[in-house]
Amino acid sequence: MERYLIPSVNRACEVLRLLVKHNQGLTMQELMAELELPRTTLFRLLRTLCAEQMVQKRGKLYFCGAELMQLGFNIIHSDRMHQLAIPHVQRLALKSGHTAHLAVPNNGQVLIVEVFDSPNPLLVSKRPGVQAQMHCSSTGKVFLAHLYYDNLELLIQEHPMERHTEHTITDIDSLRKELKRVVAMGYALDDREYNKDARCLAVPVRDNRGVVVASIGITAPVVAFPMSQVQAIVELAKEAANGIYRDAYQVKHEKAS
Repeated sequence: MERYLIPSVNRACEVLRLLVKHNQGLTMQELMAELELPRTTLFRLLRTLCAEQMVQKRGKLYFCGAELMQLGFNIIHSDRMHQLAIPHVQRLALKSGHTAHLAVPNNGQVLIVEVFDSPNPLLVSKRPGVQAQMHCSSTGKVFLAHLYYDNLELLIQEHPMERHTEHTITDIDSLRKELKRVVAMGYALDDREYNKDARCLAVPVRDNRGVVVASIGITAPVVAFPMSQVQAIVELAKEAANGIYRDAYQVKHEKAS
C-alpha cells in the first residue's frame, strides 16, 4: 500500500501536524530540525501551503492558516462534539436568563458557532458564523490568554486593537495585564468594551489534553447583568464547560475502548 503514497503530500501533512501542536508558531529552522528536510524542499512546501492559505507566515514564524482553520471549523460544526455542546449552551441560557454562546478561535478572531437566546434576547448578540475581535470580547480574551499570549504582538500587528467604546482596551500592556487576570480568575469579562450597553462573560472549554479548544459564555444588557452577578454566572458557565468536556471525553473514551 505504501508504494502508492505521495511523499510531498506526506511531508505537507507532517508540517501541518507540527503547526497544529505549536500554537506559538515555528520558524523554518525549527521545522527543518523537527522534520529533517532539506531547506529547499521545506521552502517549496511552505510556499505552496501559504499560497493555499493552509499555513500563514507572520514575521519569521509559521502558523496554521485561515483555510486550515476554516476546515477545522467545518469539522467542529458537523462534529459530534459540537452536537454534544448544544444542550449545555441551551441549559446555560435557561439557567442564567441570558443569551449563551459557544465560540472557537479562527485565524486571529473569534468565530461564533452556536447561540441560544434568552427569553429576552439582546439584539446585538452575535449569530452563528459571525466573527468578532479578540481584544474586546470575553471569548476572545479566553483565547488570547490561553493560546496566543506568547505571540500577542504578532497577532495585534495583524489585528489592530480597534476602539469600540470608551471602555475598550487599546494598548498591549493593559491587555497583557487583563489576560493575566483571565488566567488567574478562570474567566474573561467584556465589560461594555464591544458594546457600551452589553456585558459578556466567557470561560474556556478544554479537550482531554487540557488544551483550550472553545469558549462558552453569555451576553446580556448591562442593566440585566450587574457586576454583583458575575460570580454566579461564572459558576454556571464553568458547569456548562465541564459538561461539554465530560460528554466529549466520554464519547472519545467509548470509541477507544
